[in-house]
Amino acid sequence: MTAKPDYLDTDVAYFLGLLVGRGEITPPQAGGVRRLKIEFPFKSLEVTGIKKSYKQRNELIVGLQPSLSRISELTEASISTSQTEHSVVLTIESIKNSMFWRNINLLMKDKRAYYEFDIPTQIFEADDQVKKEFLRGYADVAATARASNVDQGGRHRVYIDVLNLNWRLPVQICHLLQDHLNVPVQTIDYGHPNTRDSHLVEYKQGREDAWAREHQLKVYCEAFAPVGFWMPHKNEILNELAEYNKEKFGHTPNFCSPPKRLGEKKPRHPGEKSDKLPKAIRGKHYTAYWQICGDLGCPRQTKCLPIFKQFMKTTQTTLKVKK
Repeated sequence: MTAKPDYLDTDVAYFLGLLVGRGEITPPQAGGVRRLKIEFPFKSLEVTGIKKSYKQRNELIVGLQPSLSRISELTEASISTSQTEHSVVLTIESIKNSMFWRNINLLMKDKRAYYEFDIPTQIFEADDQVKKEFLRGYADVAATARASNVDQGGRHRVYIDVLNLNWRLPVQICHLLQDHLNVPVQTIDYGHPNTRDSHLVEYKQGREDAWAREHQLKVYCEAFAPVGFWMPHKNEILNELAEYNKEKFGHTPNFCSPPKRLGEKKPRHPGEKSDKLPKAIRGKHYTAYWQICGDLGCPRQTKCLPIFKQFMKTTQTTLKVKK
């Protein structure tokens, strides 16, 4: 590897995507051993498209081989795999403080795990191929395309998961997709009480914090297909669903845009004040996901929020006049 401390090419970008998606870095232990783990999880044992269906564990083990070759050449370290009931785990170990380890620590700003990682600034500054490789790495460990991921009209989507503790990452991924790669995001389903338990159903059942689940970005399959997966079985399902969408629906999915109407009126939820929420949104009430995006710093929605606030002000004034 080159001696440049922030070296970035497509192989490094793919590896960074894996790392940000489901990776953990362990500082040097006794004997100077450095360890990095990446988990390839699967919630269901089988992933199903329209006609195609695959056993997840078997396909992951086979599909990992090309990735293992890329990672081995990149890291020049010892690599092993292990299995749990619902994941395949990749472990990288080395006693050398090589340029690879220094480079990764620099790019990740010495953070240690996927619940706190950001997308490195260098990814946003790179060319489109590097950006796509990063997203493919992330998607291989933290995204799914399957027939059940549909909207109310039956249109198939890719779900991109982000651990609930990491509130910055959904906005960053959305920004990379929409504003850098021209891939529209249909919605972001935040692990927030106003989106996951908007009518307090779970709260009334005694499950006060049930809303604190993973965040999900939802992208229509035909929109995500130009990015895709490196895992062959995931990509085959994606392409099958993308073709179905194009044949049945035809039109191109829309990007985020300034709101045309108020969001659904929702009751206030006690969880809005929870310490599980970041300070930027704690104590606030939301009627739409893009309001959360704006308060978390989304550049697109930051521009939309003043428009929405003016719309709300005008609407409220009109209602008062009618009364």
